Amino acid sequence: MTQDEIEAMVARYPELIAGAEAAKGMGWYPSGGEVYKFDYMPTVEAVDKFRDYIFGGIGFEPADYGLTSQEFRPQYYGNKRPNIDAERLKNYLDVFNASIKKYYNEIITEHPSRLEDWIELVRESYDFGGQVLSATIRRHLLVTLIPSIRFARRAIIIEEMLRQYDVPMPRTIAEIGGGHGRVVRDLLTLMPLETVFYIDLPLNMILAARFLGHFHPGRVHLVWSEADEPKEGHINIVAPWLIDRIDTPIDLLINYLSFQHMSIDALNYYSDRLIRPRVQVIYHENRDRPREEFDLGAADYPFRDAFETLLSRSTGLTVGAQGQSLGVILAELLVRKNAA
Repeated sequence: MTQDEIEAMVARYPELIAGAEAAKGMGWYPSGGEVYKFDYMPTVEAVDKFRDYIFGGIGFEPADYGLTSQEFRPQYYGNKRPNIDAERLKNYLDVFNASIKKYYNEIITEHPSRLEDWIELVRESYDFGGQVLSATIRRHLLVTLIPSIRFARRAIIIEEMLRQYDVPMPRTIAEIGGGHGRVVRDLLTLMPLETVFYIDLPLNMILAARFLGHFHPGRVHLVWSEADEPKEGHINIVAPWLIDRIDTPIDLLINYLSFQHMSIDALNYYSDRLIRPRVQVIYHENRDRPREEFDLGAADYPFRDAFETLLSRSTGLTVGAQGQSLGVILAELLVRKNAA
């Protein structure tokens, strides 16, 4: 993505926020603590080098910036991350090395034939900023960073799972709540996908467009206003209030840790306007139980009655800031009943 294209997106961003405000009563609008994100107006620098800025909800955790949870609070949203001093760097290196070891061992244990794919997905660049480090695995020099190590396995798991359950490989996918677009990028690397629909809140949309546009120049298409129509063969960055414009069947919809934050109104919105009419297969990882009074556990998602569950397994416990248990994260593969 060129500098001119980034500048053009930033210039359009106030229009995107105005559209969100006008459509906030449709049901998609977040009910929790994410409303403050709509007040932030990104600069060209913050979009271009977004990994140098503190953005919660894009797939990065405090440790990925070398920060504490206290330094990751909403009042710091959009600030440039501080330089890492010697003590922080030591802690960061400890997390980095532990992540390499954990996810490398996981791949060679669960999917040994996919090690080369994993190494390719983990590789990173300095183009987006961030605390980029290097490690050597089986004579491969990896230049990468912590969240990339953590995310790379996701696309491999999806592809292997579809094969295991004889689900046709998708040509068209959608992701709701895609963060900065990492999983979409990795799936595009592994699969011959034709059309993509990425749907998230405004700040995430512009960051994902910048990220995906770097790897697929000329293919990113913004659906940010009533004047924009989705395009087949493109990576469509679609505003949540414009999903009615998607009239293409979706082979696979993915969702990581996003449904679990939605209210029943938001889940009904996506269920009625996108999932029920368009989606054939769902893969999601979300909590098995509600955390807030407005959200739902996975068993109560309103679209479940239209799908058969092929897989439901725990991927581990999730804990709160005080170490309290918030439930189990379920990985589930759901196939539309009339397609099974």
